[in-house]
Amino acid sequence: MVDSSTKRPSKLWHRYSIVVAAVTVLLIWWGAATTTEKAGMAFADWPLSQGSLNPDGWLKHLPYFLEHGHRLLASLVGFLTLGLFATAFVRNGKNVIELLVVVIALAAMVVLVAMGGAEKMVVERKEPFWWAATAVGSGVVAWLVYSWRWRQWSLTCKLSALALLLVTFQALMGGIRVTEISDAFAVVHGCLAQGFFCLLIWIILASSERWQQWQPVMSISLRSRLRSMTSFLCSAVFVQLILGALMRHHHRFGLADTGILLTGGAWLPPFDFDQENEILVIMFLHKYWAFLLSVFTVLVFVWATQTLPKGHLLRRLIGGMVIMLGVQITLGICVIIWGKPFWITNFHVINGLLILALSFVTALFAWRGKHGEVSVSLDDQ
Repeated sequence: MVDSSTKRPSKLWHRYSIVVAAVTVLLIWWGAATTTEKAGMAFADWPLSQGSLNPDGWLKHLPYFLEHGHRLLASLVGFLTLGLFATAFVRNGKNVIELLVVVIALAAMVVLVAMGGAEKMVVERKEPFWWAATAVGSGVVAWLVYSWRWRQWSLTCKLSALALLLVTFQALMGGIRVTEISDAFAVVHGCLAQGFFCLLIWIILASSERWQQWQPVMSISLRSRLRSMTSFLCSAVFVQLILGALMRHHHRFGLADTGILLTGGAWLPPFDFDQENEILVIMFLHKYWAFLLSVFTVLVFVWATQTLPKGHLLRRLIGGMVIMLGVQITLGICVIIWGKPFWITNFHVINGLLILALSFVTALFAWRGKHGEVSVSLDDQ
């Protein structure tokens, strides 16, 4: 995980990446607020709102304010991400014309999807636009895969290119969610936002001095265990967030049940997956996966305190996860008890995002470094 280019990102570029991440947190919070207030379908069209960039009364009507504000913030994050990639791309000495071709291709995808999602258009007329957008997107993905594998790009250039592609797909999922009135696309849209934020965190780390300097050496067996446990931990957190996204979009008009330990009055709800029981099953899985995740995190932390020296970075990061999971469970219980209050529900979403980011950072640092037989006490550099 070392940059292939000798040029390191500037401090200004690193600070700019932090700004992009900060605005993305605001965007995700705004999206959570939009879902909490059931304003995700305030407008039936996309990317315009009521056919306008500035619809009448959007500042005065709460659902309009949330949904249109969410779209404006999403556009801002998209342009900021474009700036992130463009500066990294040019700094690596690449052709500006190539950059313009990529940007035009991504813009064409958005236009094609928007045309395919036009109101009242029959499915047969939509399909050519979907296929054209898919073809353009496949070409961009192929370009990125080829560039990542065979071209001498820095790690930050690779990651910012992936971020630009991901934020574009994120926008498309949000648009299709509106035009096709699809909860499935809403869930994908929400989960992609979490992944995009983690990617920005990686960019921030990769452009930092600490990342360049932190290359600990530890035994192969210890590093292997750390990598396995932290990777599983990050994956388990992401599964929990997927369950949370499913639950929020299925429980749009209130919680299906108010039990903290029981679900639908039983320890184990029926798994026959009719519409009513499906909602209960999702809620059950969300609650008890949180419990299992917390137990596993505590066990990993206990192991880390017995294996890694006091003050070790990974030990501190895992300890932070234990604390944040305690806060998250408390917030979840409050959401159930008080019936999805606005601020607590949205803080629950953002705290979940930060837990994912922390678990992702822990896994990244666990995967960085060298194999060797040096004592673990030398790890914390």
